[in-house]
Amino acid sequence: MSAQHDAAYDVLIIGARVAGASLASLLGALGHRVLLVDRERFPSDTLSTHYMAPSAVPLLAELGVLGAVEQAGFRRLTRAHTWVADCLFAGPIAPPGGYALAPRRDTLDALLIERAVATGAVTLRTGARAIGPLWAGGRLAGATLRSGGVTSEVRARVVIGADGKHSAVAGWVGAACALAAPPVGPSYYRYYRGLAPLDEPALEVAFSGPRTTLLFPMRPAEDCLVVALPPSDFAAFRADPCAALDAHLRALPHLAARLRGAVPVGPIRGTRGVANYVREPYGPGWALVGDAACLKDPSTGTGMADAIRQAQGLAGALDAYLRGADWAVTMGAFRRRRDAALLPSYHAAIAAASSPDIAEDALAWLRAAVASPVGAYPLATAMPAALRAALPAAALERLAAAAAAFRPTAPS
Repeated sequence: MSAQHDAAYDVLIIGARVAGASLASLLGALGHRVLLVDRERFPSDTLSTHYMAPSAVPLLAELGVLGAVEQAGFRRLTRAHTWVADCLFAGPIAPPGGYALAPRRDTLDALLIERAVATGAVTLRTGARAIGPLWAGGRLAGATLRSGGVTSEVRARVVIGADGKHSAVAGWVGAACALAAPPVGPSYYRYYRGLAPLDEPALEVAFSGPRTTLLFPMRPAEDCLVVALPPSDFAAFRADPCAALDAHLRALPHLAARLRGAVPVGPIRGTRGVANYVREPYGPGWALVGDAACLKDPSTGTGMADAIRQAQGLAGALDAYLRGADWAVTMGAFRRRRDAALLPSYHAAIAAASSPDIAEDALAWLRAAVASPVGAYPLATAMPAALRAALPAAALERLAAAAAAFRPTAPS
């Protein structure tokens, strides 16, 4: 096996998906020399929620890829439909002008990588696996890469682990978990073509017993359908997941007719459960970003947005350090800002995924309220107080911010 030694970079980023490519793009735009490495070759798919909420869509604009994502055909989602058993709640997904997106990862990741390389300061190396660390003076100083039977030693002032939940970088440095919680439950998804669309593209969520079903409209005639299961259903579902998912979807009243002409496309993807953790995000010569730094149940669909926000904060900290700021001071401030932004989302995701089933008595009252104006109007009036009493603090904070955005702006 041959070996070669590369010139030093300012930053070596291991992992080139949303977190790594976003960070590379931001650092490249600031003029820092970056090597962006991934074992995959792009475009390629990966396990994902796909969802970019209305609050996350502007992040794609800030990275310079929103126009390209929409030009690739991904539809603006302007409505939200939530089924609770057989009761439907429907409304705008955001205040006027806002919308969500559900891009496929093979497209989104490739666009982010393309944007990073276009800065002129980012070098991309795909099909390369990070197989070991390089140390110097107690600091992580680079990595040994292997590609096509050739090994190379790459040295950099900072090494970033953007390599997901099985992060090699986190393992090398022994990054500790500041928070951790066990997986909540399994989930599976598959792409479908030909599902009859709604008049206006909508995120659709259905709570039916212990299962939650989601529909993400992607491009015209292309949708992603997801089911989150209780752990007790996993063994039976895993025996034939393709048939089990299709049967579950076609049994849902609001989807049955729309699925008659639809066909599944590509392999089914799933997981027995996602571990929840928040890792220490930095140490001597290294930092973590994206799923390498924090992973949580996908129920709230905030993973990609959180990864981009982490990358934005880390880019600012690294820029300051590379221009002469103190490492410990700069990265300590980064961690405090990261935790302030990230932890509410982390706790909200675990709480949402762990919510108990709705009691039959509660469903009876809900059906009665929805069926009668005498009940529906007071239900809306009582909503603020009821939600304040029912939601955990992290989820309530997020909902309060959304409610503030929906309030009409006072005339000037």
